[in-house]
Amino acid sequence: MGFYVDTVEKNKKAIEEYIRNQEQEDMIADQISLKEYMDPFKGSK
Repeated sequence: MGFYVDTVEKNKKAIEEYIRNQEQEDMIADQISLKEYMDPFKGSK
């Protein structure tokens, strides 16, 4: 039983870390796509 609980706990931590990484990547991707979307309306600097 102890091994099972330990494995579940490790998986839970790995999944939480994966989700955090995905959220960060999504935020970066959103910023890039937002910048690309807005630039044509600003004109060149």
